[in-house]
Amino acid sequence: MRIPRNLALRLATAAVGMPLLLLVIWAGGWPFAIVAGLITLGGTIEFAHAWLMPTRPYREVVRLGPGLLAPAVVVAGVHADQRFLIAGALLAALFLAAGYSRTNLFGPRKPLKVAGWAIIYPGIIFSTIVLTRDLDQGRDWVLLLVLTTFTADTGAYAVGSLFGRHKLWPAISPNKTWEGAIGGLAAAVLAVWVLSTWFDLGLNLAAAIGLGLGLGVAAKAGDLTESWMKRKADIKDSSGLLPGHGGLLDRLDSIVGVAPVVYLVANFT
Repeated sequence: MRIPRNLALRLATAAVGMPLLLLVIWAGGWPFAIVAGLITLGGTIEFAHAWLMPTRPYREVVRLGPGLLAPAVVVAGVHADQRFLIAGALLAALFLAAGYSRTNLFGPRKPLKVAGWAIIYPGIIFSTIVLTRDLDQGRDWVLLLVLTTFTADTGAYAVGSLFGRHKLWPAISPNKTWEGAIGGLAAAVLAVWVLSTWFDLGLNLAAAIGLGLGLGVAAKAGDLTESWMKRKADIKDSSGLLPGHGGLLDRLDSIVGVAPVVYLVANFT
């Protein structure tokens, strides 16, 4: 059976990027927070480009200036003080209130809406991965988060590519199938069971299966949310930065869905 070319390219990219990511997770502290902030900055640039100027060069997005930094500051800043979350939420509320108002008194409304939503996604939502890393046994929980998400994504893509026949939601993502979704769920359950046992996270078999199913669903929800946004923005990938994966948001979409769930579970386990 021939392996699809794009799947091979995905695996090659993961083979290069995964060791670097694991090293940063292992280090934790400010190195992890800063890298998370830089990744968020890249995702914010992709987000702004998709919604504001998808047919124009990326260098024009950078000219939007300091507003692009807010989500990254929230993500990195929560390592120092969780009040960065409150500040980010207030700033997002101000941008959204101005953006959805009926006046242009504060400037063009669409950039204000995009800035507000960018602080929430990927900013505030993605900041939960930094908060998780700062918990007791946070390194193990973040490793579970990342490895489970990547395993679920790879399982869904592999099973869908090889055996997919029945479309999951063709209006949003025509290439995703029910077979791939089931493969992703199975991969997530297996990954959580193996990793939670390995890291001794205090989950019994039933809890591991439940968490695996929950993370599998959350990963697919994040994936479909990103697919919906790309469909609305009329683009195929958020960028071409990562061979076989598209852009940062294409790779982070499932993690953004999974990160808040893991943070909540880790806090109550």
